[in-house]
Amino acid sequence: MNMFTEPVHKNSRARSKNTTRLKVLTAAGELFETTGYADTSIREIAKKAGVSVGTVMSVGEKRALLVQSISHKIAKIHDGLRTQPPGDLISVINPFLEMFAGHSELSRAYASALIELGNQGQELRRLEHLLTEEILRRLAASRLTEDESRDLAGVLYHAYLGLLIGWAAGLYSSQELKDQARTIINRLESVFGVQL
Repeated sequence: MNMFTEPVHKNSRARSKNTTRLKVLTAAGELFETTGYADTSIREIAKKAGVSVGTVMSVGEKRALLVQSISHKIAKIHDGLRTQPPGDLISVINPFLEMFAGHSELSRAYASALIELGNQGQELRRLEHLLTEEILRRLAASRLTEDESRDLAGVLYHAYLGLLIGWAAGLYSSQELKDQARTIINRLESVFGVQL
């Protein structure tokens, strides 16, 4: 190896490592959805991903894999939202409500893992940033100032989290969760004077 080929090898290794990581997270996510979080083993994830158990463990233990796989899925939803023309605010929240409400056991395990792992503040901030930026993109066509838009985005994000926690605790059915989200968004739009 010489100084001319070393960066190429490092880039190639990094790409290979990322490809393997995504393969493991995809396999884990699919198994968590079809088999259930509690009934999925690291060995099954390794088999589905076509890698060794050690390779799976290098990506993360089971709770970390759950958090990473759902975070990856959330990021993919955001990528899809970015390709759509701006619309109403409920269209930002609905895909996430559908994802969580469609997999209640998995969603509860995800919330539990976030709490149990205890070091997920950075990940939660990243997810908050993704959602608030999409809300701000939708609000760009409104008459709100940038500060008002940021205030509304922050309130909506925290209302969304509160609704998910209430739903996970059994306060709402999946349909009530969606109805509550629609009601909150309508009220916030009214209070802030937003017309989209």
